[in-house]
Amino acid sequence: MKQVEALEEQLKNEKLRVERRDAILRLSKNADFRKLIIEDFCRNECARYTHESGDPSLSAEQRADALNIAQAAGHLKRFLNVNITMGDVADRTIIDLNQAIEDARADEGLEEID
Repeated sequence: MKQVEALEEQLKNEKLRVERRDAILRLSKNADFRKLIIEDFCRNECARYTHESGDPSLSAEQRADALNIAQAAGHLKRFLNVNITMGDVADRTIIDLNQAIEDARADEGLEEID
């Protein structure tokens, strides 16, 4: 039964990846998200912070902080894209896992008869 349990746990994790991907895709269609996060934060605010990161009138610490904040947009976009890709892969993996679970259950059923 250990193989079935391990496959079922993997299936559960793959389904969570698909759910996360689907949530991101729904979120990306939301006008408020696109306006507030993508346009205002990722584009406008991060550009402003990029400019501040090179401003010699700011202290080195302030410039470093500005650069770190400016990079946040890239980290957010990477996070979203990676989770979409992982969800796409999980979507394809789920089919194989369902078949593997059926096969493992059948094998374990045969083992109990022997």
